[in-house]
Amino acid sequence: MFPVTIVSNNVKSTDIDKVVFESLDSLKFTVCDNDLVVIKPNLGDFRPPEQGGTTNPLIVEALIKSIRRNSTCPIAIVESDHSLATADEEFERMGYATIKDKYDNIELVNLSADSKHRIHVDGLYFNELTVSDTLLRMTKYINVAKLKTHTQHRITCVLKNQFGLIARRSKKRYHPFLNEVILDLIELFPPTLSIIDGTTSMEGSGPSDGERMETELLIIGDDPFATDCVAAKTMGIKPLSVPVIKAAKREGFSQLKYEVKGEIHNYRFAQTPWYSFIIRRWGFRILRKSYKQSKKKQGRANFLSDVAAGFLVLKQGQYLTLQSGLIDRTIFWRVVKGMMKRPFVKIKLRVKGI
Repeated sequence: MFPVTIVSNNVKSTDIDKVVFESLDSLKFTVCDNDLVVIKPNLGDFRPPEQGGTTNPLIVEALIKSIRRNSTCPIAIVESDHSLATADEEFERMGYATIKDKYDNIELVNLSADSKHRIHVDGLYFNELTVSDTLLRMTKYINVAKLKTHTQHRITCVLKNQFGLIARRSKKRYHPFLNEVILDLIELFPPTLSIIDGTTSMEGSGPSDGERMETELLIIGDDPFATDCVAAKTMGIKPLSVPVIKAAKREGFSQLKYEVKGEIHNYRFAQTPWYSFIIRRWGFRILRKSYKQSKKKQGRANFLSDVAAGFLVLKQGQYLTLQSGLIDRTIFWRVVKGMMKRPFVKIKLRVKGI
């Protein structure tokens, strides 16, 4: 069975409830009272929904109404701080505070201010990550993105909306590694439902400086990669020309096979000039290489520091380091033996095909 993506066209504001209800029923989305449902809109912009910048709150409200047909479970609407504003300011400015007051058991969660835990991650980019307690406790996750172009990454839809799950306010450091970061976040927090708000969209120099575009559509699916592929086709963009989609296929996250219900219109969104896009991607490539080189040099420096500490251990019997604490000769020789055995262990695992 392939993932299913539903495309609804000619969606007016008065149709949103009906389209959301029918789509969730078609996708067999269910909740129970024991669930914690997290809804993540795109609020990482200063432009309101009618200008194509952020998620239409009517879609989030329709989701709440749909869930409330069957369950009184807690619902958390989440966002993190960004360079332009805090999540709390965005909740107030975009009307989510009003939605919270209309329904029971709704919470607005600023992921940057929420209690956090540092977790181990065996990811493409992250080894460890500080994440919100709310994200660790959620049982159903709905990603509600915006249909927009992006000067650096071609489109910003469901996959890019994952970026807002990072609690840090300043996220610029991750941009050269965005493909890996997003795929790590998808693996950590896979959306149960993926929704793209195209009631109004943005073309050109998105995600903030583009032009508003009337599209009147909603894309709703059970797979984030499928919904973004459909979104790209809707915008007149080849899915595999989108860096994160291409990376997802290369890394085995998705085969990009899916079923579409509804008609995909080709709107041919205006995009950033091709030469501007190539230069931006070239800049990211240089940043990635410089980061890897600095990491390699840092590793060499740490190794030399450890060697120097080892000589002191051999001479004095023990040595106190800031990184490792107290090291004595017994620990030192245990570490040395482990390092000598490691290549043989790796060879053995490769022979076994592990």
